[in-house]
Amino acid sequence: MSEKHYNINYLEDTGRFLKTLKEYSYHPFTHISNGTVIDLGCGTGMDVSNLGKLLGNEVKVVGLDHDETMLNKGRSSFAGQDNIQFILSEANAIPFESDSVSGLRAERLIQHLKEPENTIGEMHRVLKKGHPLVIVETDWSSLTFYNGHLSIENKIVQYLTDKKINNGLAARKLTAYAEAAEFINIHMEIFPFIIKSLKEANEYLWIELMINEALNENFITRQERDEFLLALHHADEKNYFACSINVVIVSSVK
Repeated sequence: MSEKHYNINYLEDTGRFLKTLKEYSYHPFTHISNGTVIDLGCGTGMDVSNLGKLLGNEVKVVGLDHDETMLNKGRSSFAGQDNIQFILSEANAIPFESDSVSGLRAERLIQHLKEPENTIGEMHRVLKKGHPLVIVETDWSSLTFYNGHLSIENKIVQYLTDKKINNGLAARKLTAYAEAAEFINIHMEIFPFIIKSLKEANEYLWIELMINEALNENFITRQERDEFLLALHHADEKNYFACSINVVIVSSVK
């Protein structure tokens, strides 16, 4: 199986790209004046830091992640913030008591889980009644290139959703996950993102790397790879490169 679809640089680059969306995802937590808020699958801790600054010192913001390297990056980057903490943990075993957490957020986590229902159930368990859950997820099936090579594009998207990403259709299932776990007041927003250069597509989507992986995994042929890459580079050189992808935010309450 190919390597996971992120590293520290990737998370930091996409974090800057998604700044407005991130700020929107913090809104359900702004009424919280005390207790603990968890950012599950926190990566390098950008959102932990942002929420800590937004919510103030009476709220403790805890970042949980299974990757010690990511957590250490967060600890070093945000060492001066007294109301944040980073804990090594798997997503399907949140180390908090039932009904003890004032808010919970997860961004681009569910797509990586092979058994997401277990993690959604854990989210419900640890949250206090009446308190918010926010899930932000990439809809990989919405990835679109405007270069006319639709059949090749479909195969590349199929590679991402069926092979590369453990749960590549997670964004399409978020409301169903939340409802099955008995969350209420479920609300969904879709944010389309337009990328206008091949450089940005490689930074934010690792797109040429993904195309080469699709070749290696036999989702496309070498001729299709070469044809698609040629079209991307040609469009970029002629200044009409464009691709788009949707990011979904689902908010709910226990």
